[in-house]
Amino acid sequence: MRINFLYKGVLAAAALCIAPAALPASARANQPGVRARASSNEAFTNDASKLLQQIQADALRVKDRADQLEMLVAEPFNVDWQMDGRQLERIRDRVNEMDRLVYRLRANQSEALPWQQKATDRIAATVVNLTGTTQAAIISLNNNQGRIAFSNLEGLAGDIYTQGGLINRAVANFEQYANARHEVRQIKQAPGLKGNS
Repeated sequence: MRINFLYKGVLAAAALCIAPAALPASARANQPGVRARASSNEAFTNDASKLLQQIQADALRVKDRADQLEMLVAEPFNVDWQMDGRQLERIRDRVNEMDRLVYRLRANQSEALPWQQKATDRIAATVVNLTGTTQAAIISLNNNQGRIAFSNLEGLAGDIYTQGGLINRAVANFEQYANARHEVRQIKQAPGLKGNS
């Protein structure tokens, strides 16, 4: 107990010696340019979270549309290639939107939180693959309009479904990680914990 008291006394004395040296840095932190930059970073981290949530929602829509497309193509008497085309158009629109959002995240990646940067890196490659798979499905449908059964559209729809699911789960996992870290930080900062005294 006496050692703990002495240890706290030494830390307090060291803090008093170090604090005056830190004043110029803290004074700089109160300058308008520094505050604006910090505010801008915070705004982008909020924006990045919203962009990732939108990507997650789009990935879920793509997954659902791909499932519907796969069922349509699997029908033995499916001769309405235009219905399949409409599903692919909806998928393509969502994939293009995801690609646009990933581009926005990448353009400002240095301002994002570390978990947002990792999430962006993780999903970017899958979005590129999803774009290619969607394009391949469109080409397959265009080349086999009257012969859907002979196309590889069912397999491509399955790939789109899988890739949409991967993106959806990746974003969800990173958001869960960020929430858990936030909760741990709040617990550590709570008064009365032994680790804080």
